[in-house]
Amino acid sequence: MQLSANNLEKVLQKILPYFFALVFITTMVEALLRYLEHNPWLIGDWLINYQGGMIRRGFSGEVFYQLAHFTHINPGLYVFIFQIFFYAVFLFFAYALLKKQQVLLPYALLIFSPFIFTFQINAPLGGFRKEIIYFALLAFVTWSASAKEYKTFEKIFYITLLFYPAVILSHEMLTIFLPYLLVVYLSVTTLTNKKLLIITLLLFPSIASFIAAIYYPGTFTQVAEITNSIARENYSIIGGGFDWIGKDTSYGIAQVIEQLKDHHYAYYIFVAPLALLAYIPIYGKLKLIIKNKLSLLLILISVIGSVGLFIVAIDWGRFIYIHLVSIFLLSLISTKKIESYNEYTYNKPVNIFMVAFFMIYSLLWYIPHCCYPVRAFAKNYKQTNIVAFAKPYNRIFLFFSKR
Repeated sequence: MQLSANNLEKVLQKILPYFFALVFITTMVEALLRYLEHNPWLIGDWLINYQGGMIRRGFSGEVFYQLAHFTHINPGLYVFIFQIFFYAVFLFFAYALLKKQQVLLPYALLIFSPFIFTFQINAPLGGFRKEIIYFALLAFVTWSASAKEYKTFEKIFYITLLFYPAVILSHEMLTIFLPYLLVVYLSVTTLTNKKLLIITLLLFPSIASFIAAIYYPGTFTQVAEITNSIARENYSIIGGGFDWIGKDTSYGIAQVIEQLKDHHYAYYIFVAPLALLAYIPIYGKLKLIIKNKLSLLLILISVIGSVGLFIVAIDWGRFIYIHLVSIFLLSLISTKKIESYNEYTYNKPVNIFMVAFFMIYSLLWYIPHCCYPVRAFAKNYKQTNIVAFAKPYNRIFLFFSKR
């Protein structure tokens, strides 16, 4: 049995906005749950602040603390609002970029994959972290490169570089992914000595922010001060991101070694290559982007930089996921050269086996965010990704029914 690619394309175009709406609403419900539960990781990490002195990852928390202090609205609520805002920006501009594509079918596996838009639903403890700030920025900058006049885009790009030190001060890890923003810029412009000088000068504050984050790692005394400061604003958080900030690098390395000894990372050997399968239909577009040797070098720098993260931090699934989303967004850049690439032949039939593979790929696996002994592949219908969409609604109902 063969299906018309034209008809499938039309179906995909029609259901796309409903899919994005469902993802956003489900993400919002999950974020609300984590706020109500005072989650020490998904909320706590955002509330690390400077009330105990300069400390890495403290910028966002200091903003929320000051907002809470002057408005008498608890800081956890501000975290919830900002999480939803960044997800909304990411989803909105990713949707806008997809709508600009001549054909969507090559993106079907990526759109409905368990890791681009639904990672925070399938692996909720790995979502809602500070990389969503970076996703929002990258999606917006990529859209600007495709939708705006070059001069307007260039201003947006320069302003983004000026803003990025605040992102790094919120989480130093995000320094590693800054090269992807530069790749967007290189995809729509020819680098001149003047432009190189401007970018270099604009990158210095980000480098300084990263050095500052490394220089002020955090102490247990500061953790206690941060915990007390949040409690004074009527929102209690214990442990989680607060405790981790007080640990040194050797502790992180020891945790990674322990997880490796227990073979808790074994599933990444399977899920990482499985994730890359979804990029095969758009390989031609990605090839045009990395044809620029400097762009390829920047991506490699980011990927190699992640090795440092794998050594000192245990959330390997999150780090892989950030790269996967970044590469996806890069593929959506619209330039004359890329638009001329015919990524899909409308006359090519789609058979039932391809549809079956699509269903299996979308529903029966996901990327675990971390290291505990968890399942990456569904063993029954209760573990499918469709059921994962229903869980936040069930849990929010149970939460309020008990009150």
